[in-house]
Amino acid sequence: MQTFRSRLDILPDSQRRLWEELVHIPDDFILYGGTAIALHLGHRKSIDFDFFSIAPFAPDRLYAELPFLAGAEILQSKPNTLTCLVVRGEPVQVSFFGLPTLGRVADPVQAPDNNLKIAALIDLAGMKAATVPHRAEAKDYLDVDAMLAAGAVDLPTALAAASAIYGEKQFNAQLTLKALCYFADGDVSSLPQETKERLVRAVHSVDLSRLPILEPVRPWTSDETPGT
Repeated sequence: MQTFRSRLDILPDSQRRLWEELVHIPDDFILYGGTAIALHLGHRKSIDFDFFSIAPFAPDRLYAELPFLAGAEILQSKPNTLTCLVVRGEPVQVSFFGLPTLGRVADPVQAPDNNLKIAALIDLAGMKAATVPHRAEAKDYLDVDAMLAAGAVDLPTALAAASAIYGEKQFNAQLTLKALCYFADGDVSSLPQETKERLVRAVHSVDLSRLPILEPVRPWTSDETPGT
């Protein structure tokens, strides 16, 4: 598994304090979300940890097994879902999700200091591409813009990755393109004008009839019950 140097400098102090303790997280969990992207790119602060696994799990058992969750406040607990607040100076939200149907385009990378698995940027881009039509939050648009600006992945590849992760019937690329050009909902209007312009240019450059075809390392599956 490829190792990489995490951008730990971008983490708030509370997350930095918790970082070494994450060595206890079971091997089948992979870090996704804004914090994972920030650890790759260092573009913004993100204040939580979101872990995904394709294996189902019992939240009460996971809570008991992880030392850093001792005494943590449970915000949500149901089959294949556990969200807690872990206090390390300031509270850090840590979430675990079991999604048996979830696909993956590439193998995760691994942090050398705590062996934590972190999703590859192409998978993070695909997940963000699938997210933006369903919630209007500026941070998601900033994440997409950062990945595109860094040259880590282009928008057609992000759309193709989303289709591989969630399946063609579950992901509508057209909705993502429309969302990335619409800035009136939620706090999306607060985005810098140059960010909006870059996203609009990226959208206009996409030809949906010519998206790349990706071969996922773990295909999306439709014959299992989703974890959440």
